[in-house]
Amino acid sequence: MISFLLIILPQTFGNYFEQKLSRHVYEYKDVQKDDIVTSIKPQKCPNEFLDYYHNDTFVTQICFTKNVFYNVEVILGDHITNQSIFSLALDLTSPWTWYKSNSCLSCKDIKSLKYDNNKKCKNSKKIGKCIDSKFEKLFDATKWNDIKVHGQIYSSESLIQGTFQTDTIQLLAYNSSKKMTISQFLSYEWGNSTPPALVNITGLQMLQVDYINTELPILADGVIGFGFGYTETEEEKAQSNTDFVEKLVQEQTQLHLTRQQFALYTYESSLNFSEMVVQVGGFDYKYVHKQQQNVKWIQRLEKSGYYWMVQVDKIQFINAQGNDLINANLPINKALLTLNSQFIELPYNILISLIQSLDNAHVGTECNLVDDEMYILYCKNYHFSTAIDYRLAFIFGEHTIPIDNYHLIYRKCESVSENQMIQNCLFNIKVSESDYIILGEPFIKNHYIVFENQPGNNVRRIGIMPAAVHMFYPDNPDYYEWALLKLVGFIFIFGLLSICSVTFLRSLCKDLYRAFKYRRTLNPEDKLSLKETKDIEYVDYSTEEDIQVQQQIDNQNQQQNNDEKKVEEWKQQQEQFKFGEKFSNLYEQNAL
Repeated sequence: MISFLLIILPQTFGNYFEQKLSRHVYEYKDVQKDDIVTSIKPQKCPNEFLDYYHNDTFVTQICFTKNVFYNVEVILGDHITNQSIFSLALDLTSPWTWYKSNSCLSCKDIKSLKYDNNKKCKNSKKIGKCIDSKFEKLFDATKWNDIKVHGQIYSSESLIQGTFQTDTIQLLAYNSSKKMTISQFLSYEWGNSTPPALVNITGLQMLQVDYINTELPILADGVIGFGFGYTETEEEKAQSNTDFVEKLVQEQTQLHLTRQQFALYTYESSLNFSEMVVQVGGFDYKYVHKQQQNVKWIQRLEKSGYYWMVQVDKIQFINAQGNDLINANLPINKALLTLNSQFIELPYNILISLIQSLDNAHVGTECNLVDDEMYILYCKNYHFSTAIDYRLAFIFGEHTIPIDNYHLIYRKCESVSENQMIQNCLFNIKVSESDYIILGEPFIKNHYIVFENQPGNNVRRIGIMPAAVHMFYPDNPDYYEWALLKLVGFIFIFGLLSICSVTFLRSLCKDLYRAFKYRRTLNPEDKLSLKETKDIEYVDYSTEEDIQVQQQIDNQNQQQNNDEKKVEEWKQQQEQFKFGEKFSNLYEQNAL
């Protein structure tokens, strides 16, 4: 029983606080597949962003387009209403949490690093809104700081400016079996039952944004900074009390969180009924493929600012036989993980090497970089066998980590042959503007990833495990694979024994019944028994053997009845003959 419970119960590593994630994506509908740009090198990211400068009021970000957002529901402020529910996106590349203020403005032609953009935008004739049509929530903090401190986040595609404020963030511990969000929590009629308590985070310094300039819409009401909050050098002083994970772990909740870490599970498919979640304070092996407790820990690079950045030694596009289609050295051996890119972004020379190898792999295959804005990989007459056989893999020190779910690598494929083995495929792989490797959705979705930052213990690392691809709450069937096999085997053997036992008893009863009836039918002295035996009604089992036996018994009974009738007739004839003889003798005596 104990071993069975060990199999059934989920295994966790530390208590954790779980939140549901919702995915919001910018759709690229018009990728210019005929616009071949393989021979044109993409524009480089400026050095001011490559240095990813970071201090207590100013952050620069490496060039990549943020085109997907994973959001959580929170309540800003002390008042709990539907209007106070905000959808904030997790950002692994931002050290700060920010939201849009009531006075937030946006102007496309104003991108000054001075903190007067809001005033300039008010006087502009092209005043825009900070909000998207689906994300219209604005908020002003009521607990103002004594000193007004400005802050800004600057990249090649966006500028976000505001002032640091302190207010309350409230969250509901998400239960993956009950699947209740804050919106459902507020609309649910609790009656006499006790509703779950909300967790309050107080004292978190957040950027109240009053100016936004961005090329693509931000599909959220703001951002929760999950970037690396602790920095190693004096030049990189972080704004105090801005680390969201640290603040949540420090809160005195019933979960008693102790570890400054968080974990991400974002795998989704039509066959997967799981929820995309983030856990803070610990992680759970039920989100790992077949519950394999084999975490591959990779040390975070030092002096990498607020990024979760690791060293990559090599990139491979390799099959099971060890044939690698990428044969090029990395210009920069660094990769950063992000939730905000739909792509794996690789250096230009790596993609050129891959294109040449793919062209030579099969006759007729033609691969190129397309679209002069995206530089995305596209292959015509691409053999589907290559898609099945080859995996994109990354070597981090002693760990080789592939993207096993190969469909994550391909954005869209269209068949051009009757057997569907030849296809035109648009990849989820594009050129990196910075030469840094950007590990976006294909990598993040394929794995269950743990991010750990324990400054006092000098533990700064990332744990990577293959994600469970079939999750049915509350349990993961992969976890019970062996137990299910044993259960199926037990049911099969028990059923087989039951069928054999029933068949044996049935056959035995039939044999005893036939023997008993046959013995009594063949006894000529017991006429009463014979008569009663004839009148017995019994179950006809409709088997060929039973029918033959029954016919034999019926024939014997009929034959015996005929014999008895003949004997009786013969006796009557004898009696009549004797009577005639006596009568004749008596008549002759009288005549004399």
